[in-house]
Amino acid sequence: MKWWEKTVEYYFIRKFIPDEMILSPLDGEQEKAGDAFLSSSEKWVVLEFKKDLKSLATEKKKYKNYDLAAAELSSSDSHHFLIYGQIAKGKFGLGGKTYFSNSPVSKISEIFEAGKEKEEFISYLERLIEHKSKVDESSGGSVGSYSFVAGINKDNKVTSCMNLYEFGLDHGLKLEPKPEIKREVEHERSGPSLRM
Repeated sequence: MKWWEKTVEYYFIRKFIPDEMILSPLDGEQEKAGDAFLSSSEKWVVLEFKKDLKSLATEKKKYKNYDLAAAELSSSDSHHFLIYGQIAKGKFGLGGKTYFSNSPVSKISEIFEAGKEKEEFISYLERLIEHKSKVDESSGGSVGSYSFVAGINKDNKVTSCMNLYEFGLDHGLKLEPKPEIKREVEHERSGPSLRM
């Protein structure tokens, strides 16, 4: 069986997002046009969709220093998940684990119990973005345009769906990494000098 990252995302949406929330697979300009249905009592999770388990390693390229990001954030990533496609018992399904700490998710529906309150969620996002690399212009999106953010109500049901960029706009956040400062290294010159 063959599938793609968007297959995983669409499968997740069809399985876990209520029919009354009209969504299309999130990509590029369509993502930026999505509506947010916000509630003050929501808790929040971040989801990153990947094709399969082998594809998870590509996330490391999104960081200035992945190991440093993981060291800082792995103890507080219980609401940030990698969701991927897999074959189990001959059928396509979803697997998942926490983003940095790699704790496996036994049932995907359990992620909705892991939501963080808005203030704690925003604090995590700000720390996360500090570690992100500047987005490659050719990718066609901002840093948060490909992360899926879900608001969860007290009954662990999805009530809001948007990308991370939209979440930032809705909450007055600037979710772009600061540019890296590159210093030029001065090379010492050794050897005879030419004096004229």
